[in-house]
Amino acid sequence: MTAAPDDGPGWGRVDKLLLAGIGLRTAYGVAMLPLIPALIATRPLLLTLLSGSTVAEVALGVEVRVGDTPWLLAIGAAIPLWLASDWLYWLAGRRWGDRALELLTRRNDSRRRAQRIERTHAAMHRLGPAGVVLAKFIPVPPQLVYAVAGTGGMRLPVFLLLNLLGVTLAATVVIGLGYAVGEQAVGLIEVFQRYAALVSGVVVLGVLAWWGVRRRVVSRAPRTE
Repeated sequence: MTAAPDDGPGWGRVDKLLLAGIGLRTAYGVAMLPLIPALIATRPLLLTLLSGSTVAEVALGVEVRVGDTPWLLAIGAAIPLWLASDWLYWLAGRRWGDRALELLTRRNDSRRRAQRIERTHAAMHRLGPAGVVLAKFIPVPPQLVYAVAGTGGMRLPVFLLLNLLGVTLAATVVIGLGYAVGEQAVGLIEVFQRYAALVSGVVVLGVLAWWGVRRRVVSRAPRTE
């Protein structure tokens, strides 16, 4: 197992690429936020494919109900983004062990971070491999579940298969919710569209401000030889 980022010489090229990949996945998610108000009411299929947004999947369910989009196409659009990125967290757990969970929680409060990690381990202990399938339904971030799967030694082919089942199940449930609500969801989507642009802008500005402050703190931190 390769050492974690702050463990010195063991931090190799693969680990740096992995950390960059996780960072790019996070940045991509933030970059997709402005698309939600722009596409939610007119192109939910495209929005689902690009962002994997839950609200886009609900809107897509409405399109399925009125016959504008087939079921299989709707569910298929919700899968690729997650399959392309979820394995990164599995690999982080595989290479970094529990240190990956600490990095992924991003909490300054060490007690709360430890509690979240403990809950993730407990959930995976109870559920076993099914935890990967149910990752989007249990009260811990899915990324932590995937990292624990890697830490526990789950093989990549097994993880990919379980992840496919889990993403498909989650998409079916959420799109099914939109299908069940039907036209009643249209008004909610219109309200969401009205305010999502403002919320997305605030989130993006907040992330940029946090990144700027963090960079300044790191640059001012004393360096040790």
